[in-house]
Amino acid sequence: MAINLRNQAGKTIKLTTRHWTVMLTLAQTFGWSPAGTIAPVGWNGPGEWDGAYDTNDGQAVSDEDAKALARHLHGAAASPQLPVALTDVINYVEKAAEARGITILDAMRMEPNEFSNIFSPLLMFLYDGSFYIE
Repeated sequence: MAINLRNQAGKTIKLTTRHWTVMLTLAQTFGWSPAGTIAPVGWNGPGEWDGAYDTNDGQAVSDEDAKALARHLHGAAASPQLPVALTDVINYVEKAAEARGITILDAMRMEPNEFSNIFSPLLMFLYDGSFYIE
C-alpha cells in the first residue's frame, strides 16, 4: 500500500506505508507529539475520527503539526544517533507487523540506507505546512 501526501499547492510525495510508518515513529522517537489528523471531508465512518496518520483516507494534517513533524525529523536527520535510532525503529515497526500476523520475508526487510533518499524531499514537503494523506 502506498501513502500519497498532497498539499494545498498540489505538491505531492509518495511513500510506501512501511516507510511512512518508520518516519512517523522516528519523529516520535525524537520528540514529536502528534496532534492527530483532521477527519476527511465527508467522513461518516463508524464512530468518531481517530486522528490516524497511518491510513490514506484523505485526512488532513494541520500546518502546525506538519511543521513540528518536519522539525523533529530534521533533528533526527542531523543527529549522530540516527543510524542506531533508525535501526531500532525499523526493528520495532517490523516486529509490530509480525505480531499482527504479517510475514516479512528477509528480502523485504527494511534497511536504514533506504531512507537516505527520502529525508530531504520529505522534509522540504513537510516544511511547506498542512497536507492531506491520500
